[in-house]
Parts: sequence; structure tokens; C-alpha cells
Amino acid sequence: MAKISVLPQELADKIAAGEVAERPSSVVKELVENAIDAGAGRIEVEIKKGGIAYIRVTDNGSGIPGSQVETAFLRHATSKLSTLDDLYRIGTMGFRGEALSSISAVAEMEVITKTADEEEGTYLKVEGGLCREREEMTCADGTTMMVKNLFANVPARMKFLKRDSTEAGYVTDLMGRIALSRPDIAFRYLCDGKEIFSTTGDGNLKNVVLNVYGVDHAKALLDADYTEEGIRVSGVVGKPEISRGNRTRQTLLVNGRYIKNHVVSKVVEEAYRNYMMVGKFPFFVLNITLPFEMVDVNVHPAKTEVKFAEERRIYEIVNHAVKNALYQEKARVPKEKAGTEKAYVMPETPRERAVPLKFAVQNGADTKNAYASKVPKGFTEEYLKNTMPGHRDTKERGGEGRPEDIIDSVNLYEEMKKQFGSGVQEDARENMPGKEQEEVQRLPQDFDLSAVSIYDIIEDAPEEQVEIVGQIFDTYIICRCGDAMYMVDQHAAHERLRFEKLKKAYQKKERFAQVLMVPAVVNLGAAERATVLENLPVFRGFGFEIEDFGGNSLLVHESPLIGSEEEIRDLILEIAESAADSIHHPIAEFEERALDMIACKYAIKANKKLTAEEMRDLMARLKTLEDAGITTCPHGRPIKITFTKDEIEKMFKRKV
Repeated sequence: MAKISVLPQELADKIAAGEVAERPSSVVKELVENAIDAGAGRIEVEIKKGGIAYIRVTDNGSGIPGSQVETAFLRHATSKLSTLDDLYRIGTMGFRGEALSSISAVAEMEVITKTADEEEGTYLKVEGGLCREREEMTCADGTTMMVKNLFANVPARMKFLKRDSTEAGYVTDLMGRIALSRPDIAFRYLCDGKEIFSTTGDGNLKNVVLNVYGVDHAKALLDADYTEEGIRVSGVVGKPEISRGNRTRQTLLVNGRYIKNHVVSKVVEEAYRNYMMVGKFPFFVLNITLPFEMVDVNVHPAKTEVKFAEERRIYEIVNHAVKNALYQEKARVPKEKAGTEKAYVMPETPRERAVPLKFAVQNGADTKNAYASKVPKGFTEEYLKNTMPGHRDTKERGGEGRPEDIIDSVNLYEEMKKQFGSGVQEDARENMPGKEQEEVQRLPQDFDLSAVSIYDIIEDAPEEQVEIVGQIFDTYIICRCGDAMYMVDQHAAHERLRFEKLKKAYQKKERFAQVLMVPAVVNLGAAERATVLENLPVFRGFGFEIEDFGGNSLLVHESPLIGSEEEIRDLILEIAESAADSIHHPIAEFEERALDMIACKYAIKANKKLTAEEMRDLMARLKTLEDAGITTCPHGRPIKITFTKDEIEKMFKRKV
């Protein structure tokens, strides 16, 4: 066994720095928290090259006395704890006294600081944990911390950092959450010389949401504020329309400290049940304020996880606070008048264009139905003109329009039977003499002329005898096929059709972009904008042509979706989120998810009333999916649910 010995201070510092200074965002977090603890009312953060090359944090707080500046860089040097009891009643952001020591061990640090009662400030330069330079200088009250060349003396750590843009994204996300945690502090955040956002420090949380996430989020916020047994949950929750496909827009605070707690996220999501689509996650910024002794923040090196003394009770209060906010919003929305919603819609088609998709074969007794459609006058002429080459109107030939002239040398029944595989209605025989009438008399009489347009006859009709009954809830198409009834989810069906078409085009490397007549200006959050610009070739492959428009705006010239700026923006956001998460998934899976997002935006939505022609077109194309064995939408939801006649009769206890 090797000899046990005490590690050299330099090595110990670098090991400790691995817990505190994990990446640039960790360094920013520690420095900003120190500024908050110093009572700052304004904090400015600037980074360059993702924070690897340069980090600056400037505040107008109390500053560090000149006699204590060097002491602040020693390990376990802190002004926030003095006794053991203080450890269990922590009210400050930092308390361990490890941040400055750990950061200076893996980077070059400079500090300029001054207190209000000092005439001059102090400048200190620290490298490798050692003071290299110190001098007195004139400066404003407060502190400026500068970190340069992070991990320059630990090359092995540099290998684990991501691209500059990715690291900058982590810092941007962190700064947004810190700003949300303290709306009473004015924050200004710059990245590579550009201002990403700034807040006013007026104490209004909604204004911070506006500056960090944009106007669409600020307009869709609900106030949450609930107190019980000394525990208060306050903040804002988002309306369902700003929900996202992941939890990146969820900010949980405990006594003003940003933490991560998946259980609380689940509790909030449970409160949103029946308010939001499955697979979507709500936006929220919630602060749990409770006595310091009820929470332990000393359980994680980065202080991003905590333990509660009464977890179940706190979770119940959070759930109640969110439900209250949602209920109050629901109560403000006026209820629709009862009886205004139709149960279903029967398809309607102009009679002059209506012809049968299939003639339903029925027994003679069934042909007496009162709703049986009739062949309109002129139907035979219209049919012959559209199906028989060279046919002309009998009146144009100078005839009387008698049936024997219309039939001419072609047997009308045989020709129609060849087209439709069935027959015509009794009323089509009214003026047919003799043999022709006897021939037609053996045909079924009941068919629905409104089943399809005349243009659909030219195409190959499905083998099954499909009768579209109507649309229910403006979402499901009800059809009859033989001895079965089935319901089709119009969105799932159309989404799958679009997905298969886009996937085929993508695999063939075909461009499915559409040029926008007026380029769309899309405003994104700083993190999403960076992700899009970083993945422009990926977006180009999916049919987008995007350029930077300055600030947090992008200019979209081409899109796979022709729609409003809001629809295009939502699609770009979803693909950006998927691209950001693609490191955890195979590339092929990311591509399919992106194509599915595009197909979903293209597809007919639920709660959309369709015309009879639209329903027929969708059902005709749906057969190609069934022939290929595809029965679900890209998300795995069924497209069609079938009920046989036997199953229905068993439901009504007609059969056992």
C-alpha cells in the first residue's frame, strides 16, 4: 500500500476547484452570488468566448476592505458564517468561502474593490492561488472581479469544455435565472461585446420575464401567490400556449436561490393536468419562501440541490398555489353558451357535382330508407361526358335526349357497373323502356350522391366500400365500411401523411423550402438564437433560410411552413430545442423528430371543421398508409379506431 501523505496545497486547490469551477457558468454563478451577498443594486456581467477567455462581474455593493482583499482568496475564508448554528440557518447565497480560492487556482484573477468609507480602492492580481500584484487606485464603490484564461494551467480540464457558443449558452441560461430570482436588482449581461439583456431592478417579475424571454411569455403569465403555515409560494406560471417540449423554461427558487428539484417540477406539471397537451411542460418561475431552518442548502457542492424538512407539505403547498393561479384564470374566461356546439356535421356537397364513391349493396328491404339519395336530372349526361371519349350532349346532336339515344351502342348499365362495381338507383330507370329497364331493375337502389365529387371517380377508388358519415367535435371523421364503423383522428392522419412525404423528400435530399413573399422577423431568447445560428446548416437542410437580424432577432427568408411569424417562430424554437438536446440522441432520431415537428405544423389541426371534399380527400390518401402497415402518427397515437357491428351490438346488450 502506498504511503499516506497530505496533498500539496496547489494540488488540493485544483481538486477543490473541480467542484466549484466546473465550467465558465459555474464561475459566473459564484461571482454573481458574491455580488448579491454584498448588497448590490446593480450587477453587470460580461463574457468573451463563452467565458473561457474572459469573465467580468461588476457590482455596486459594499466592496471588500483593502486590509481583507488578500484574505478573501484564502480557502475557507468567509464573512457569512462564524458558528455551527449559522450553518443550519443560512440566509446568504454563498457561505463556504471556497469560490475565490478555487477560481484563482485554475485561472488568472484580478479584483478592483472599494468600500464606501475608504478614500481609495484596491487592485489585486492573483495567479495560481498566489498574489502577484497589489496597488492602491481610484475607483467607484463596489467590486469588479475579472477572470482570464480559465483552465489555462489545467489543460486536461479544457478537453471537457464544449464549444464557445455552447458554453456561452450555459452562462446565458444561468444569468436569466439569476435575474428572475432577484427582480429588485438591475442586471446587465453582455456576450462578446453585445448586450443580451438588461433588467431595470424595479422589483416587477413580469418585467424581468419580458427582458429575458420576450413579449410572448410576458403576455401569457398568471400570478401565483399562496401562503400556508409560514410557507409562501409566489411568482408566475405560464398559460398553456407558452408550454415547451422540455423543462428548460422552469425556474424554481428557494429563499431566492435557484435550485433544481425534479419532484417540484412534477408537482407543478400535475397541477396542469387537463390544461396542457401530453409531452408539453409548463413555464414557471416560483419562489418558495420558508424559515431557513426548514431547508438544508449544504448538500451539494454547487448548492443547486437542497433538502426540505417537510417535503410532502411543501409539495402540497406548491401544487395548491399553481392550481389556484390556473383556476382564477379559468374563472375569468366566460363560459360558452350551452347548446351552441353541434354534435357532428354531415358532409354537404353541391348536388350538381355529386356522384357516388361506391354503391352500397343492400337487401331490398333496406332500400326503402327515407334518406336514400336520388340521381339528379342530367346525371347520366354528366357521367358520359366525363368518362366516355367523344360523347356529346344529345341536344347538340339534335336529338330529343331520349334514353335510347343516350345509351347509343354502349350499354349504360354495363359501363357504369364497370366503373363502380355496383348499380344505380331505382329512379334512374324512370324513363328507360323495356329491356334496359328490366336490366337496371335488378340493381340496388340506395346510394349517397354526396359521397364524393365527380373528379374522384377518375382516380382508382379504394376496394372497400367507404361511406363518410360526418365529423364529430370538429376533430374525428366517422366512416362506415361494410359491417364496421371507424373513427379517424384528422390531425394524426394528416400529420402522418405529411411526415412520410417530408421524410421521403429529406432522404432524397430534395429541398422542400418555400420562399416567403415577406421575410419573417423572428424574435427568440438569447440561448435559442445562439443555438439556431450555430446550427444554420441543419436548419437549411430542413427547408429554412435564416440570417442574423441583430439583437435577438432572426430574418427568415425560406421556410418549410407557410404561416404566420408566430407559427414559424414556434417551429424554429422546437427544432432548436431538439438540436440542443441532440447530443443525447442519435442523429437519425433527431432528424425524424425535426421532420415530425414540421409535419405537425403542416397538419390539419383538431377542432377544425372540414368540408365533405376535404374529408374524402383525407380518407382516400389514408389508404396508402394502411397498405404500408402504418397505423399511428409519428408520436405513436392511433390514427383510426374501428368498431365492428358485433362489438357495437354487444355494447348495447343486443348480443351476449
